Amino acid sequence: MSQHIAGLPASGPSLPIRLRAWLKGRGPLLVVYYGLAILFGLVLVMATPSTPSGVQPIAEARFAPSAAGRPMDNPPLEAMPPDAATVPLPYRCKAVPHPVGCFGLFQLTFRYTASQDEPWSIHVPILSGRITLWVNGALLADSQTIQSDAVVNQAIPLIQRVPTPLLREGENRIDIRMEAWSQSGGFLDMVLVGPDRLLRSAYGEREWMMVTLPRLLVAWQAALCLSLLIVWIGHRDEPIHLVMSLILGLGVLQGLPMFSIEPNGFERLFRVVNFAGQWQGALLPFVMCRLVGRELAVPIRFLLAVPAVIAVAFLIAAIDPARLQQWFALLWLVVVIPWAVAMLGWSAWILISAAIRQNHAPAQIVLGSLIVIIMMAGHDILSVTGVLDLRVPSMTRYMAPLLMTVISATLMWRFAKALGEVSRFNDVLRREVATAEAELRASFDREQAQTRTAALESERLRLTRDLHDGLAGQLVSIVAQCELPQHDYRRIGAAARQALDDLRLVVASLDDVGNDLGMMLAQFYDRIGPQLQAQGIELDWQMAPLPDIEGLRSEHALTLFRILQEAVTNAVRHSGCRRVAIVMAPAPGSNSEGGPDGEGRFAVRIVVRDEGRGIPGGTPGGIAAARSGKGLNNMRMRAASLGAELTLLSGSDGTQVIIDLPFLLPGFRDIQ
Repeated sequence: MSQHIAGLPASGPSLPIRLRAWLKGRGPLLVVYYGLAILFGLVLVMATPSTPSGVQPIAEARFAPSAAGRPMDNPPLEAMPPDAATVPLPYRCKAVPHPVGCFGLFQLTFRYTASQDEPWSIHVPILSGRITLWVNGALLADSQTIQSDAVVNQAIPLIQRVPTPLLREGENRIDIRMEAWSQSGGFLDMVLVGPDRLLRSAYGEREWMMVTLPRLLVAWQAALCLSLLIVWIGHRDEPIHLVMSLILGLGVLQGLPMFSIEPNGFERLFRVVNFAGQWQGALLPFVMCRLVGRELAVPIRFLLAVPAVIAVAFLIAAIDPARLQQWFALLWLVVVIPWAVAMLGWSAWILISAAIRQNHAPAQIVLGSLIVIIMMAGHDILSVTGVLDLRVPSMTRYMAPLLMTVISATLMWRFAKALGEVSRFNDVLRREVATAEAELRASFDREQAQTRTAALESERLRLTRDLHDGLAGQLVSIVAQCELPQHDYRRIGAAARQALDDLRLVVASLDDVGNDLGMMLAQFYDRIGPQLQAQGIELDWQMAPLPDIEGLRSEHALTLFRILQEAVTNAVRHSGCRRVAIVMAPAPGSNSEGGPDGEGRFAVRIVVRDEGRGIPGGTPGGIAAARSGKGLNNMRMRAASLGAELTLLSGSDGTQVIIDLPFLLPGFRDIQ
C-alpha cells in the first residue's frame, strides 16, 4: 500500500513542473490545513479570559517567603514579616528560600460595602500548589480538598463564598499560605472579589478548562489506547499500534490522580506516574520512525534507560525530600530537561524531514498538530519568562493528548485505508473467481454433453452388436430351417424360443437399476425362474447382502446374464439334475470395509451349482478335466471382459460354475 497521496513531488525535472504538480495535488489542501492549525494555535494562546465587571480584581499583594514544613493551618498574623515585599499578581513563587518548591504567605486587601446585601465570594482563577485561604484571620478554604497532592504542577481554579458576618465595612484582609513542592515553584493568579453571582460563571469556565477537560482527555486517551490495542491484537505485524497504545496508556496513568483526591494508599505510585511523560518521550522517536516507514537507528531499550533512572532517582529522593530533593533538582536540570528536548527535537526532525523531503502524507497530517504544539510550548515559555500575560492557563498538559490524538487518528486512518484496499482487492478477486467458475461450469457442461453423446453412441454400438451377434444369428438360423424342404418344427420352435430369450435378456439388461447388483440379479431371477419351472427344474435362489461394485452398467449386466444363462442351460441339458442352485454372497476375503484398496481382490462370488452327474473325468470338488467346449470358452471370455474370474468344478456329486466379480468393473475410471 502506498503511503503517499497526490501532492508536492519530492523531485522533478524542473521547479515549474514540480510547482504545477504541487498545485494539482494536495498542495492547496495542505496550505489550508496548516493555516487552520496556525489559526487554532493562535486562538488557544491568545484567548485571555476577561474579568467580570462589578468585581474587585486584586493585582498586588505582599509576599513573605517562609521555611518549608510550616503548618498550613496556623492563623497568619496581621502584621507581615519584615522581609515581606510587594509583588504583582499573577505571581510565580520561585524556589526561594528552599531550593525546591515555594513556601510563603500572601496578604491582600479589598473593600466591602455593607449596603450590598448579596453574598460575596473570593475567586482565584489559577493557582498551583496547595494554598489555605483566610479572610480577616478566619480560615475559609484549603485547596487540598479539591486537588490531588500527587499531581505535580496541577493548576486549578478556586472559589470560596465569604460569610457575610465575617466581612467588615471598608477594608478587609485576605491571607493565603502557599506550599508548592515543584521545580517551577508555585503560582497565584490575580484574585477576584465580589458578588458570588458575578464570579460563579467565570469560575465555571475555568473549572471546565482546567478540571473537566483534562479528565475528558484522560478518558479519550483510554478509548484510543484500547482501540489501538485491539488493532494490534488483530494485526501484530504493526508494532507501532502497540507502542502507541503504551504511550496512551501512560497518559491515562498520568491523569488518574486527578480523579482521586482522598488518600487511597496509592499516593507514592501516583507521584511516580508524574514521570510518565519521560517514558512517552522515549517511545515517541520509535513511533515517528514507524509512522514514516523508517527503522529506529537506536535500540529502544537504550532510550528507555533514562526514564528508568529518573524514576529510581525520584523514589530515592522521596525517602528524605528535605535533603535529597536538591540533588534530584540538579538531575532534573542537567539530564532530564536536555534529554526531553533531545527526544522531542529528534521526533520533530523525523516528522518534518518525511513531510517535506519525502512528501509523506501521514507525516504532513501530524505536522499540523506539531505546529499547534510548538505555539503552545512557546506560549508557556514566554509566560514563565514574563513576556506574556500569566493569566492564561498552562498549555503543557494539553500538548501530549493533542499530539497523541492526531497520531492515533492518523494510524486509524491508515489502517482503515488498508482495510479498504483489502476489501476492494477481495471484490476484484471475487469477480475473477466468479468468472473463472462460470467458465469452468460451461466447460464442464460441454464435457458432460460430450460424455453423454459418447455414452449414447457406445450404447448404440453395443446394442447393435448384441442384436447382430445374438438375435440376428438366431433369426438367420430360423429362416434357414424354414427354407429347408423338410421342416423340423421342433427345432424351429426351439430356435425361436432361444431368440426370444436372448431378446428378453438384452431388454432386461437395459433396465436402469443404478449401481445395485442385487436388483440386477433379481431381474435375472424373474427371467430364469419361469423357464426352469416350465421344465420341471427346481431353482434354489440364495442371495446374501452384497458389497457395492463400482462401474456397473447395462453391458456388464448383459454379459453377466449370458454367463449365468449359459451355466444354467448347461446344467439343465447335461447334468440330468432336477434342481439348480444359484448362490450369491460376498467373495472370500472381502468384508464390509473391503474395496479396491482392500486385501480382497473380488467383491462378489456367484455359484451356479447342480446335483447332476458331473462332467466326465472330473473328481468330486476338483477342477473339471473335461475338454473345454465352445460354451465354456465363451463363458471364460465374457468373465474376462468383466475382470472376473470363472472357475469350473465338477465331480460325481455335480458341477459348480464359480464367478468372482471384482470391486471395479472395466470402464469405471472412464465414467468418473
